[in-house]
Amino acid sequence: MVPCTNDVGSCEYLDVVYSGHDRGMIYSGVMWSIIGAILLLFAITRNMPPSSRLIRSLATFSRRHLLPEFKSLRYFFGHTTRLQVIVLAATAAYLLVFSFVGMRYATWVTPVKNKPGVYNTRTTLGPWADRVGLLAYALTPLSILLANRESLLSLCTGIPYHHFNFLHRWIGHIIFAQSILHTIGWCVIEIRLYQPQPDVAVAWIKQEYMIWGVVAMILLLVLWGLSTGWARRRFGYEFFRKAHWVLAMVYIGACWAHWKNLKCFMIPSLALWLVDRGARLVRTALIHYQIMPGGKGAFAAIDGKITQFEKDVIRLDLDCPNPVGWSIGQHFYLTFSDGGIWQSHPFTPLGLPGRRQSYVFRAKSGETKRIANLEKDTTKVILTGPYGEATSGQLQDDTNVLCIAGGTGICFVLPVLLDLARRSTHIAKVELFWVVRSSRHADWVARELDILKETGFINVTVHSTGSAGLSTFSTQTGEGSSTPDVEGGKEEKDLRPGSSTGSGGRPDLREKVKAFVDGVQAGSAGTTVFVSGPGGMTSDVRDAVAGCNSVSRAWRGDRSGEVQLLYDERLE
Repeated sequence: MVPCTNDVGSCEYLDVVYSGHDRGMIYSGVMWSIIGAILLLFAITRNMPPSSRLIRSLATFSRRHLLPEFKSLRYFFGHTTRLQVIVLAATAAYLLVFSFVGMRYATWVTPVKNKPGVYNTRTTLGPWADRVGLLAYALTPLSILLANRESLLSLCTGIPYHHFNFLHRWIGHIIFAQSILHTIGWCVIEIRLYQPQPDVAVAWIKQEYMIWGVVAMILLLVLWGLSTGWARRRFGYEFFRKAHWVLAMVYIGACWAHWKNLKCFMIPSLALWLVDRGARLVRTALIHYQIMPGGKGAFAAIDGKITQFEKDVIRLDLDCPNPVGWSIGQHFYLTFSDGGIWQSHPFTPLGLPGRRQSYVFRAKSGETKRIANLEKDTTKVILTGPYGEATSGQLQDDTNVLCIAGGTGICFVLPVLLDLARRSTHIAKVELFWVVRSSRHADWVARELDILKETGFINVTVHSTGSAGLSTFSTQTGEGSSTPDVEGGKEEKDLRPGSSTGSGGRPDLREKVKAFVDGVQAGSAGTTVFVSGPGGMTSDVRDAVAGCNSVSRAWRGDRSGEVQLLYDERLE
């Protein structure tokens, strides 16, 4: 009531509660204004002329200093760039500071109405617990944005959606911690500081808003638990993903019911989730209507031809009745109906857009393992996608290109090279460096390597870590000699016409990148490096690319000092 009709202490306390909440809403608004300003800045700079010396210099500076991996806390963060960690640290610092500022810290001992000699202890713990709860609500739409495949963030920044997974996970950890602190704070207040007990605690927990608060906290605990690495391995990724969708939406509803006055954060969260899911369903329906014989619908399937290499590597070739629209660098989610329609896996086509799609993947466990164990050479496949951003559509004919792949990561870089191979105007330096366990693994993509060989300007090196040497062929010479690959005392057929030019074992990818960039003629175009493989490989290449960027040369207009990196983070 205004004016306050309680005792002086209670009135002062309530002033702290309401003013603290008002400031918390302002701080949340400022946080979202900053996020909006950053996205607007990205959108503006993306549409500025790429020839701008300022833009090129800033991009080179950011790659040199923000692209390297943040190694100090790899145990917690995994293979992450400095930029990702800096963004997370800035977000955490903002939340930490504004969880505490703008409140008066004091203690008020106030009488309980109609209870002579009984007193409540009121402290700033109440408004502080409200503040961290408010900030947890304010972060919820951001968490949804960072998880969306049909990503507004990707539209504004040009960054593929899967690059936001790191921030999505850690924003989730922050929301979980804030919710725990909010819960503990009010439990202390209602169970210990308010009197008489246990009457106050019993009356408090029976209220409808508190019942929904308990439900929301339980759901969040389950969400967080299922997100751990142990739970994903124990129950499978597909169960985690489906459970995450359902639990997240029920959690948002429980938060709405817990405190209706903060529905301004829950409504956007729900809307963003529904738009993402709706866009996926529409996309799936449209794509499957186009490619299914007779328009059978989303659950009709394409016959995929299986070619098995050794025990665990599968090549899958699909011939679609109609061309499927996708861009180089994008990926599809594949569902194998012989295994089950409830699981899908992301794979990158290794060819060019058209009727035929081919995939190479390693069958580790679950659905892919069941496909490897099929006693037939075909399987039914349902496609969903495409997802992700195009990688090579804007490569200029004078751009130097280095592609580095490890194992089945070849699927990410091959379409780039095949696209360059069909251009008759490309004049720059192009090279593929593929690291495999054995040179016989080149059979996975033999047809595609033959196409590269015929171009006359793409150099291909296949480094066999388990063999006596390194097999190469240079399409510029068209000459070579057959060199056997010896592994475990057993001779294997040669990879391709070429020559043995080095030793086996793990290659020095940093030196490889540096040598390639150093070989680019001064004053020529810049270099784009594509990499796909294990996290350690991506980390080494990322650090090497960062070190090769030269701000001074970029400022002088020498594009040879500009080195960009595109990598497939889904494999990390």
